[in-house]
Amino acid sequence: MIRFENDLRTRGEQLVLRSILQGCPLARCDWHSLRAQDFAHDLHGRIFRAAERLEVARIWPQPRAVYASMRDEQRTRGRGPALDGVADYLAWLSGNDPCFLVDRAPALIAFVDAIGEQHEAEARAEAMRGRK
Repeated sequence: MIRFENDLRTRGEQLVLRSILQGCPLARCDWHSLRAQDFAHDLHGRIFRAAERLEVARIWPQPRAVYASMRDEQRTRGRGPALDGVADYLAWLSGNDPCFLVDRAPALIAFVDAIGEQHEAEARAEAMRGRK
C-alpha cells in the first residue's frame, strides 16, 4: 500500500479526504474553497480532483467511484501517474484504521495553516507580477 510520512499536515490531508470519501455532510460545505493544488501530496490532489468531478456529476465519491474516475481521467489523457496501490489506499483512507482517531484537531489545523501560508504566498507572487 502507498505510504506517506506521518507528519500532521499529511494526516490533515488524509482526514479531509477521508471525510469526503465517507460522505460526511460537513465535507461538502466546509471544504468548498479547497483546491487540488492545496494538497502537498500529488496523489491527494488527484483524489480530491476526482471526488470533485463526481460531486459535480452528483455521484457520491466513494472509494470505488473515485478510483474509476481517476482511471478514466488517465485513459482520457493517454498517460498519467500510475494507479498502482491507489485502490488499496482509498480503501484504507475510508476504513477504520485507529490512526485516524489520534491528533485529529492538530492535524487539521496543520493542514489549514499550510493552506493559508500557500494562499498568502500566491497572493504575494501575484502582487509582484502586477508591479512589473
